[in-house]
Amino acid sequence: MPTSPRPLSDAQLSAAPFHLDRTGLDWVRTQFEALGTGAKIAQLMLPMCRDLSDDTIRALAALGLGGVHRFPSYAEDDLRRSATLLMQHSAIPPLLTADIEMSEKASVKAGTAFPNQMAVGATGDPDNALRMGAIAAREAGYLGFGITWTPVADLALNFRANAVNTRSFSDKVDLTRAMVCAYLDGMTDNGLVACVKHFPGEGLDERDQHYVTTHNTMTMDDWHASFGQIYAAAIARDVRLVMAGHVTLPAYRAASGNARLPASLNADLLQGLLRRDLTYNGVIVSDASGMAGFTSCGARKDIVPLCIEGGCDILLFPRDIEEDMQFLRDGLASGALSQRRLDEAVLRILALKASMGLHLGRPAVPPESQRARLLGTEEHRGWAKGVARGCVTLVKDTQGLLPLSPGRHRRILLAEARDRRSPSAPLPDLEIPAMLERLGFEITRVVPGQPIDATGQDIGLYLMAEEGLSGKEHLGPHWERLHGAFPLTMQRMWQHLPTLYVSLGSPFLTFHVPDCPTFVNAYSAVRPVQQAVVEALTGAIPFQGQSPVDLPFGFPA
Repeated sequence: MPTSPRPLSDAQLSAAPFHLDRTGLDWVRTQFEALGTGAKIAQLMLPMCRDLSDDTIRALAALGLGGVHRFPSYAEDDLRRSATLLMQHSAIPPLLTADIEMSEKASVKAGTAFPNQMAVGATGDPDNALRMGAIAAREAGYLGFGITWTPVADLALNFRANAVNTRSFSDKVDLTRAMVCAYLDGMTDNGLVACVKHFPGEGLDERDQHYVTTHNTMTMDDWHASFGQIYAAAIARDVRLVMAGHVTLPAYRAASGNARLPASLNADLLQGLLRRDLTYNGVIVSDASGMAGFTSCGARKDIVPLCIEGGCDILLFPRDIEEDMQFLRDGLASGALSQRRLDEAVLRILALKASMGLHLGRPAVPPESQRARLLGTEEHRGWAKGVARGCVTLVKDTQGLLPLSPGRHRRILLAEARDRRSPSAPLPDLEIPAMLERLGFEITRVVPGQPIDATGQDIGLYLMAEEGLSGKEHLGPHWERLHGAFPLTMQRMWQHLPTLYVSLGSPFLTFHVPDCPTFVNAYSAVRPVQQAVVEALTGAIPFQGQSPVDLPFGFPA
């Protein structure tokens, strides 16, 4: 088979962030030169896999795909077995990816319940971000993952941007940069590959890329002073993957015909701003290619080749693997996709694999004897508890209600939004009411659909737990779920009782309840945070958190 010219030199492939030695470079060269066009295209494909049966895993491996995405909520044994099968039956080792953002929805199910990024931001301590990255790396690595699509490097600049919100560390550049860098250090030190997202930066547009292409409306001066600083710092930390969001940055080359295209389709942003201006040499992965922020930009037969030609090296979550591969073959034939861009993408993917040591034939998963050291350890639980206790933030207590005690506040009238869901699955009810009852408090629940009856009650308590999530359109306050249909949605307990409001999710609900006299933000509803909230409310621990975001109406940080 005649060899194809290689558009990336050995010097480029051995440079940051891959740092390949001679053995790694030789493996990349050998694999690349053995690949035909179809096999090269297959390396760009990274589908999600919801069926971990042996037959499905073997069928995926036979396609020669660049990687496979699985879910950390799946059973431990299934994840370890499927990782081993994928490695055993793939001609070139695949990238095994997950999205371990930490939260109720995105922690390792068999591992540690760890608070989300904004809870870490509220502690103000980058060591907690380092620990977050370390836990994600250890626990994901034990289950057979090599890459996680984290951390989120976005800024929570618009309090209505539900898809960013608690997924980000903060709205502050210096704090976010420090947290992102520490997270990357924790990941690297523990053997997993991180991916910063969503380039060029999300958090201004209140809409969600899952439903529409979104816009970063910053001037370039503002961008370079904010997101540019964060991405430059991550690149200096040798981050090996950057995710291109379905997000535009119109101010960059505003006169260009690409100005209204999202980064996932925009050569100016990826090959200009990211590669040339920020000198990034690693792999670029598109955000999920089934999102409406991508699919609304044109016919799939046109935008799939454009995604790779524009600068993405990996097409994340192809809608139909064979169909999208055919669109890339057609793009090569028509000139919409150049051979040079295909080859560049494949070389970088192979270099990434070599940088991970996949060419050395290492086992897909650590031995079971390492479980006690890597998964759900006492150390990890201690780190989660530390973040939980450090994040709970007293926004205000103008009525001097806190701390609570069974002696003064025994009878609590509770309004809680139950039947919670992530975009894809139900979430458990909060344990805070039971925790309070064990301390001697008596809980009476507001009955949605009935007027508030404060008779014989000492205080009112609102509990809301809606973390920022992609694909979730509403984070509260959900008055109908709390009180019932209109006009009962207009009820407020603080008009009848001394009342406090606790948000274990979005910190921005102060916008909706500016007159509630006592307000606490806790950012995440994982159990360690729920326990810390009860401890802080009852004075067992101090409120230590500092708001990582500016709150609506100028409430104190």
